[in-house]
Amino acid sequence: MKTYTWSVFLMETEIINNKLYNLVGDIGATNARFALVSPGSSEIEQIENLKCSDFEDIQSAILHYLSTQKHVEIQYACFATAGTVHLDVFKLANNHWVISKKDVQKTLKGIEVEWINDFTAQAFATTTLGDDDVIVINEGIVEPEKLRLVIGPGTGLGVCGLIMSPSGWLPIAGEGGHSDFAPNTPLEFEILTLLTKKFGHVAVERILSGPGIMNLYEALCEIYGKEMMYQSPSEVTAAAVNGKYDPLADETVQMFCKIFGSVAGSMALTVGALGGVYITSDLVRNFLDIFVASEFQKSFENKGRLQSVLEDIPVYLSKKKNMGLIGTVYQTNNQWIQKGFKI
Repeated sequence: MKTYTWSVFLMETEIINNKLYNLVGDIGATNARFALVSPGSSEIEQIENLKCSDFEDIQSAILHYLSTQKHVEIQYACFATAGTVHLDVFKLANNHWVISKKDVQKTLKGIEVEWINDFTAQAFATTTLGDDDVIVINEGIVEPEKLRLVIGPGTGLGVCGLIMSPSGWLPIAGEGGHSDFAPNTPLEFEILTLLTKKFGHVAVERILSGPGIMNLYEALCEIYGKEMMYQSPSEVTAAAVNGKYDPLADETVQMFCKIFGSVAGSMALTVGALGGVYITSDLVRNFLDIFVASEFQKSFENKGRLQSVLEDIPVYLSKKKNMGLIGTVYQTNNQWIQKGFKI
């Protein structure tokens, strides 16, 4: 197989006045983040964050982003999305966009477009984290090549496994956020009863997400016979974080952390996450101090006969921004290596 360097590749590509880039995107329920990456580079350029609600479909968002970039030629694209990306046409989770892979490829003039799960991208990004990029929740016993669990609440609850294989890091994508909520206390059973009446099936992301914080807060208000003072997750978390003490907002966030610990611990046991648990969540960072001091870790380890196993699993909270984009760049570079280009 002929092996190219990027310099030779660029010389052999007749692009006049335009610079070659790969287009990467992290498409969530609320926001679509796009960026450019030079072939063979890991440096992310021209990041733009767009509101999904401002655009009819992903094609419109892509065209808007590209219209702001001058003298750019896109040769390859990789998008991380919250949805069933193995299908040719799929609807984003918690988003009105319906994505047709053929339509997106047509919009991008027929170039190769790769689709990965949004938490697969998050998982890949954890391989780039250094000591300064994480907060250590539990030191545990580090086994870096064992399977790791990547988990994070946002608009929903993302979950992905990651394990080292002979060809590199292998993601184990799934939809763990849609697994059943299992209460552990009488109060949690009351919350489950109320949410069952509202939703029918109560997945863990009905609690462990931004909307889930509101579900928790609303349920606690109903149980305690209190008037709802807040109408958004950010209002609830802000009330818990700032100096104005609000017992109900504080209890909501504390319960969120406790349930998160229980769910993360169960999933760590399910997949055997001896390589560590990595939390990637902008939402959690909004109440970081509360989270670090909460009962998350106690709840994570509270698994009866297997408590000692959980005690040995390292738990890290990522401080790094744009993890989804970083993961798509990682995957893009992997694909080009497989095509025979040196990076």
